[in-house]
Amino acid sequence: MKKSSYRWSVIALATIITIACVARQSKADAYDDMWTECNYITQCSATSANASCASLANTKPMYGILNDWRIGNGQADFVKPGEAAMGSIGLLYGYHRLQVAGRSNSSLDTRAKTALSGFFWSWVRNTNNMVGSGFPQTINYTSAGDISSKDSAANAGVTAELLIAMRKYCLYSPNGDGASYQSQEYSLAHSMADYVNANLSTWTIDRSYAVAAFRAFGNWASAVGDSGTSSYYINQANTVSGWLTGAQDPGGWHNYYSYLDGAGHGVYNNNIVDQTGFAPYEFNARPLGEAYAKGVADWWNTGSSFNNVTLTQQSGAYIGGVHQETDKSALYAGSALQLADAEWKIAGQTGNYNNLYASAWSHYNFARSGSTLWNTSGSQDCNGIAGGFVDWIEPSTGAKPTDCFKRFVDTSAYFLIATEELQFSNQVDFSN
Repeated sequence: MKKSSYRWSVIALATIITIACVARQSKADAYDDMWTECNYITQCSATSANASCASLANTKPMYGILNDWRIGNGQADFVKPGEAAMGSIGLLYGYHRLQVAGRSNSSLDTRAKTALSGFFWSWVRNTNNMVGSGFPQTINYTSAGDISSKDSAANAGVTAELLIAMRKYCLYSPNGDGASYQSQEYSLAHSMADYVNANLSTWTIDRSYAVAAFRAFGNWASAVGDSGTSSYYINQANTVSGWLTGAQDPGGWHNYYSYLDGAGHGVYNNNIVDQTGFAPYEFNARPLGEAYAKGVADWWNTGSSFNNVTLTQQSGAYIGGVHQETDKSALYAGSALQLADAEWKIAGQTGNYNNLYASAWSHYNFARSGSTLWNTSGSQDCNGIAGGFVDWIEPSTGAKPTDCFKRFVDTSAYFLIATEELQFSNQVDFSN
């Protein structure tokens, strides 16, 4: 209701005060939400930030990694470096927001700074975790913190994710060492960028990561005075962004293909549609205001694909939930949060086309409150740790995983990123 509809100014004043209080309460809740997830991510750290890892030597390859889930037994036995990279980005943004607002406390201060320092100064820089100049998709560790096995080849997409995270540490480190990291680790970052550039596949998700990583590294090169390298990688980012248009489905689905085959034809991997479809906008790899972005947002909100599976839940208790893969009936918190991120960004560049802000909030609210997937009490976690999102829920039965090994650190990061955008109106630009 508009203020002009009120006859008496005293009523209008009371209304304004009420609205202001509600807004402040919403922000307070958002700070509390961020605190919970920042704390949870630190509990996935193979450092003293997580008490079960306090005795781990900082010379071990495992030291500093952010495990996929909370490390209850003191070892990060199965690790996805790309998910760890996303987890670190979420922690950087979430903790920075809490610091600026004075909403952290001494215990989180110590854990966040320890976890981030361990990840960027120890784990990323430990060449045992690399394959050549890149990082593999998976690494397995022993209980002593040594590597038991890892993929034989590095992955360009994962390496790009870590390069993005390293750039974010330069910008948002809470340890006062961002400038030092920027200068000391430039050579490592350069070798990683070169690896991505030489080994990039035609997968849409990998190209989306690469565009963001190349732009981020280009900004890094500029900051250290390497203008030639900066120009080269900014140009490479623009080139790969252009390649992504070849993955745009020209049919009625208005989506990005999973990858391009050898003849340049778009392919949906195993006839499955997943969040690859909006990755170019989530990761700032395509212009957010382009016409195709509007179509992608509309299709993910109301469209359907293989087997007539509607991509977004349209009604009921789990409205706003998103199918991660259309060959499965489950709804995923992570996919909903990632779509909220993409749609919030598109809305800001398209004049809130088709009320995309409301759509973004619908996906966000599914994950935060409507899905029952968020563990805010610790009761769902086998280690009694609050925070983290259970991976999926079956909308027809309400069934969901019961063990804590279905609560992934990158989903926590996607929540922190979406909260930074929707609650605090600050874009998380992966390419800066």
